[in-house]
Amino acid sequence: MVTIKDIAKAANVSAMTVSNVLHGRTKKVSKETRERIERLMEEMQYVPNMGARMLVQNHSRIIGVIANAISDEGGETLYGPLVMEMLGEIEKEVKDHGYYMMFSASSSEKEICDMIRTWNVDGILTIGLPTEVCRHLGEEVRMPAVFTDCYFGKEEQYLNVGTEDEEGSYIAAEYLIQKGHRKIAYVTDGPYDENGNPTGVSLWKLKGFQRAVKEAYLPFAKEHVYRGSTKEEEQRKMLQSLASHIFDYTAVVFCRDYYAIEAMDYFRHHGIWIPKDISVVGFDDISMAKMAYPRLTTVRQGVREKGRKAAELLFQALEDKELKKADIRMPVKLVERETVKEIY
Repeated sequence: MVTIKDIAKAANVSAMTVSNVLHGRTKKVSKETRERIERLMEEMQYVPNMGARMLVQNHSRIIGVIANAISDEGGETLYGPLVMEMLGEIEKEVKDHGYYMMFSASSSEKEICDMIRTWNVDGILTIGLPTEVCRHLGEEVRMPAVFTDCYFGKEEQYLNVGTEDEEGSYIAAEYLIQKGHRKIAYVTDGPYDENGNPTGVSLWKLKGFQRAVKEAYLPFAKEHVYRGSTKEEEQRKMLQSLASHIFDYTAVVFCRDYYAIEAMDYFRHHGIWIPKDISVVGFDDISMAKMAYPRLTTVRQGVREKGRKAAELLFQALEDKELKKADIRMPVKLVERETVKEIY
């Protein structure tokens, strides 16, 4: 393995000079010397010793990323492409800033807090964790942390990047109403409270749907809201129930594209055709939305942009230790494709 001393010998400089170039301390190093050292590092395929760098710099240059995992009979797993799209954008930003990423997925609050206590990371970023878990996490950590898709109180001091969830569901329902639809079902998502009502992001999305329906003076009843689930058996029962009542409606708004695409496949296998028999609108605009058949009309929330903004906010917090509070909401936009028909 090539060492700093090997680079120093080849460049005819001291090991201290090579170390200064490696760590960005180049004020007293000439441009010619710096370029020669950097060229030799590349030619000799020098790989920095991370352990040594952590000791010298007193920080790890590692960002810890924690995503929500779904527990089911088969164990824990990441659920849905949205997480992966966000994760890819975060990883790009981490690399661009010269950092490394440590990733873990869990649904256990205790496990998450234990991990944070043992990880030697400079900052934390979460994807899809419930607000209450993130609140406890924020109380535990002493390094900068950025959360995504949380709904904290106005007085709480946290950094969060989310989406205009309420507005997104509103424009989905409003679009259907403008197309002549009056009987619209809604599929929500967990986590649910003890009374079976959605919380967090899912609650705000439902509020947006309800607002559009109310403004159009259309009837709204709880039986028109179907409870989506990441658990396979629960989701199958929900789809069965929705399909058995499908002709009570002309359209369905889904709180997630993944649920919408799953339902479209289920409908097709049960002789229900889209948009001939039922119109469908999703929420997210994941990459699969434009590959579904028919292509899914949905609300774009800018998943990649949200991941990038969250990472940018974290690096801003690493530079500015006084940055304690921010609540950024990414804008939404309706994307019209092929799953909605107009009713005359």
